[in-house]
Amino acid sequence: MSCSGVDSQTKVCAVIGRPVAHSLSPLLHNTAFFYYGLNWVYLAFEVENLKGAIEGVRGFGVKGLNVTIPYKTDVLAYLDGLDMLAEKIGAVNTIVNHSGHLKGYNTDAQGFLKVLSKEGIDPRGEGFIILGAGGAARAISFALAQSGARLSVLNRTPERALELSRKLEEEFGRPVPALELNIDNLKFALDNAAVIVNTTSRGMSPDVEGTPVPGELLRPGLTVLDIVYSPLKTRLLREAEAAGAKVVGGLDMLVYQAGLSFELWTGLKAPLEVMMAQGRNFLEPKKLERKNSLALTGFMGAGKSSVARLVSSMLGKELRSTDGLVEEAAQKPILRIFSEDGEAYFRELEMRAVKEVLEGDNLVIDCGGGVVLNQLNILNLKKKAHIFYLKAGLDTCLKRAEREVRPLLGHDPGEVFRLFSLREPLYEEAADVVIETSGLSPEEVARKVAKEYESLS
Repeated sequence: MSCSGVDSQTKVCAVIGRPVAHSLSPLLHNTAFFYYGLNWVYLAFEVENLKGAIEGVRGFGVKGLNVTIPYKTDVLAYLDGLDMLAEKIGAVNTIVNHSGHLKGYNTDAQGFLKVLSKEGIDPRGEGFIILGAGGAARAISFALAQSGARLSVLNRTPERALELSRKLEEEFGRPVPALELNIDNLKFALDNAAVIVNTTSRGMSPDVEGTPVPGELLRPGLTVLDIVYSPLKTRLLREAEAAGAKVVGGLDMLVYQAGLSFELWTGLKAPLEVMMAQGRNFLEPKKLERKNSLALTGFMGAGKSSVARLVSSMLGKELRSTDGLVEEAAQKPILRIFSEDGEAYFRELEMRAVKEVLEGDNLVIDCGGGVVLNQLNILNLKKKAHIFYLKAGLDTCLKRAEREVRPLLGHDPGEVFRLFSLREPLYEEAADVVIETSGLSPEEVARKVAKEYESLS
């Protein structure tokens, strides 16, 4: 997600770790911020000096942090307080800044249990093999032990596996075997377990051919969960699936724990469906194929409605307008919806309108200017339509705003500029094709759109 709407009032959250260049967290959290229209931004910082980074959180007033490898346990020393669950686990993946008082939480544990629930996996009495002994392994092991599962911990460094094992045994009073991660010990552990949980980084991009479990040890009847989310299906999961095992990838856990972090920072319910769809759309391999519908997006003044009518005629496609559907649903014009019911209600109707219009086929869709503010709208549109961004310069938009009353603008050029700055990168990001419209007539723009559409293969 782009951050072009950042100003002096923007609230900052971030993920810290080493490395973090691969992190999907900025995409997920910025998607959630945009969903609610929050003036927040989420960044990624690769950190060498952990103490200095935490001091910076206090000094700069950063609202919240996610903490990833290798700092989930080390960061405890620099916090002012811990949530009870995080204290028991001994690892933190989320920090909330309460006016300079930094409190640590662990959302990995709850996120993992949400995955099990979604997949219909009951951990009570079941045998689980935990691969790894880092912060994520601590959280997952604690959640499983608390739920009544039987555990074994395998790690390349047996001392770390033993450390985690002792902590679990002290907390729950049940034996937890700790073994070095090798073929012989995997064979032994698999005799008493039906679920493997990989919490190591083996198989994560760019190490896509890495795997912590040799394929010959995998079998039908096993369930294999891998918290690695990039690629969506790791070598471990591919080989487990080929062997007849049930497989669960890491994206769900990432989104669930991210959603819990978002709720701690903002107090709002995380838009999990939108976050999941955005993450999957980013990670899935892209296939280019011509769709039989096209959607026109752009800021006011770009001429979407005029161009849409012309393109509909040129290509012989039905014309549909999301704003028109919104007005039909509300039984009032858009200006009254904004003044009487507010923008949030309008955006909810707009999201329903996008879903409704996509029930049709062979369409030219005239999209409202703010449709790009909700990533779920874009993801739904892309399922059936190519998105064309009709790009107009700000001067054109200002001239149009002077002539027409717009629900969000009135006649305030400053508000036009703010919205233009926020939305322009969203239009660019969503577009399959960008059409420059400045200085062109609607007929000229429509011909360009039709030509570009026909050239898609």
